Amino acid sequence: MKKFVAVLLALLVAFSAVLPAMATENEIPQESGKNDTVATLSICSAIYVWPISGHTWIYVHNESDEPIQVGHYTVPVGQGVSVGVFSFSVNDGWGIYYNIEAYKENTKNRMDKVWSKSVEMNAEELETLHNKLLSYPNYWGFGGNCATFAFSMWNSVTHQGYFSLLIPAITQFMLMVSGAEKGTLEMYCPPRDNVYRLKGFGENAHLELASDYSVS
Repeated sequence: MKKFVAVLLALLVAFSAVLPAMATENEIPQESGKNDTVATLSICSAIYVWPISGHTWIYVHNESDEPIQVGHYTVPVGQGVSVGVFSFSVNDGWGIYYNIEAYKENTKNRMDKVWSKSVEMNAEELETLHNKLLSYPNYWGFGGNCATFAFSMWNSVTHQGYFSLLIPAITQFMLMVSGAEKGTLEMYCPPRDNVYRLKGFGENAHLELASDYSVS
C-alpha cells in the first residue's frame, strides 16, 4: 500500500507540471457573459474514499428561455441534468444514467465536496454535446469508465485535451490544477421520478426509471 501511495503521489506531481498547459493548449476561448448562451456545461468530480473510490460526470444547466435537449433528456427552463456512467454502484445495468448525481449529491448534502469547472455553451456547442451523447456507447468498462465519458463530453465542446486514468484521485487532481473549484457548483435537484437509466443502443435507446437501489 505504501508503494502504491508513493507511485500515486509521484504521478500527481508529474501531472501538476504538465496539465495546466495541456488543458489550455487547444481550448477555444470562452467569452464571459456572451449573449448567445443557452446552457452551461460543468465537469464534476467527487472522491468518496481516497484515492480509489470516486466519480466523474457532467452537468448541463438550461440558461435559455425554452426547454433544451441534452442527449435523451429534455431539460426544462431553469433546470439542469447530470449525466454519467456507472457500474458496481447501480443494479439497473452498467452504462449511462441521467440525474443520479444531481439527485444523490443534493439529497446526501455532498455538494460542498464536489470539484467542478464550467463553460458557457451557445446553441451550436449544445448541439455538439447533444449529438456526442447520442452516439456514445451505453456501457461502462475499464477502458471506458466515468472519467472517460465525462472528459469525452467536455472535450467535444471545449477542445481541451483531458484524458482518463483509472484512479479517481488523479482524475480529480487533473481538474484541480486546471482551474476547478470545490463546493461552488449548484446542481438542480430533480425529483426522484426524474432519475433514469438509459436502456438499449442507437435508435432503440430510451430512458427507464432507475431503481431505488441505484439512487440510494
